[in-house]
Amino acid sequence: MREKPKVERNMSKKSKPSKQKKRATTSLSSQVDKYLDLVGHQIFQGDYAGAVINCERLLNYLPKSAPQRVDALAQLGTAQGMLQNFLQSYAAYTEALSLDPNNAELWFNRGMASRFTSRFGRSLRDYERAKELNIRPELAEKLEEELKFARELAGKTLKLRGPDFTLDQLIEQESLFQDGLQLMEAGEWEEAEQAFRTSIAMGDCLPQPWGNLGISLMMQERYDEAEAALKRALVIDPRYKLAKENLAALPQIRRTGIPPMVDIKEPFKDSKL
Repeated sequence: MREKPKVERNMSKKSKPSKQKKRATTSLSSQVDKYLDLVGHQIFQGDYAGAVINCERLLNYLPKSAPQRVDALAQLGTAQGMLQNFLQSYAAYTEALSLDPNNAELWFNRGMASRFTSRFGRSLRDYERAKELNIRPELAEKLEEELKFARELAGKTLKLRGPDFTLDQLIEQESLFQDGLQLMEAGEWEEAEQAFRTSIAMGDCLPQPWGNLGISLMMQERYDEAEAALKRALVIDPRYKLAKENLAALPQIRRTGIPPMVDIKEPFKDSKL
């Protein structure tokens, strides 16, 4: 009988990374750290626009799993916040938290970004989570101040919606409103309409969802419905400027057609921080 061919059962050992490869990795990491130091210096000097540019360059370069992404996103959130680009600041902190969910400082900073994007329920939750995770004495006092204010703000907001409205419902409703604004910016008017209608159905107490619903309907050339929505906004708040201006412009828009662009204002833009 023929002998069976012998099969090598032992796996060959993996070759160790060469010293040259290690040096290259270390060099790249060092370059990233220098870039982060530059961004930190730009923020300290008040060059927030420059910091945003460098953060975005760095994030485009870094792999999704790179640990430095958290620092880059945190710096981006800070710079965008100082430029009062609160939606972008919120998005940066949210992505950073997806990578480092136990970072108290990130929760604290997103709590501020949540407030300035009218997510008052989310802001309270963020500060509560920051307090649970915080081990830094220097942050503790500031946290208590922000928590107190966030509780008062969320409490007043909940009171408008009635005694049975929960914090979870508030977070969902505020998120729907922000989704609607982003859909408006993308020109997705039907989807924006649905987001605002769902938000209103959860609790009809503010003029802003009606005002933005009116714009969404106007951009679909559904002028009668737009007029009704804008008038409803003014029933809730007769001083609501956005609804007054759009209602005044509606007769001309009916004659000449919809405008090519709509200016969507963030409520805290140009506020004093």
